[in-house]
Amino acid sequence: MSKGISPQLEDKIKRYQSLQQQMGSLQQQIQAVKLEQLDINKALKEIEELPDNEECYRSIGRLLVKSTIKETKVKLGDQKDLYDTRVKLAEKSYEKIKKQFEGLEKDIKVALESGEK
Repeated sequence: MSKGISPQLEDKIKRYQSLQQQMGSLQQQIQAVKLEQLDINKALKEIEELPDNEECYRSIGRLLVKSTIKETKVKLGDQKDLYDTRVKLAEKSYEKIKKQFEGLEKDIKVALESGEK
């Protein structure tokens, strides 16, 4: 950092930058999981009217495995619940980090406006 900045302010700025990166990373994670949720919802909608005993194929990694509609609905429902939980946890983490970020931003502005270095 600059020679005229105090070590405390320098630490705050580094922490601020770190929190900014964490927020960006969490936003990307949330977006990726929400896209997965959309895919699951589309799949569930496609099979909702089909008879439970009818056969279908579902993806497990790179494999397609024969299954029944009933089993597939259960698996997709479980995945949907997992992704819902992931989004909630990630959003909660994001909000916590955002509060810290905003607090640091305020502290840094005050320090810079008061001429602290």
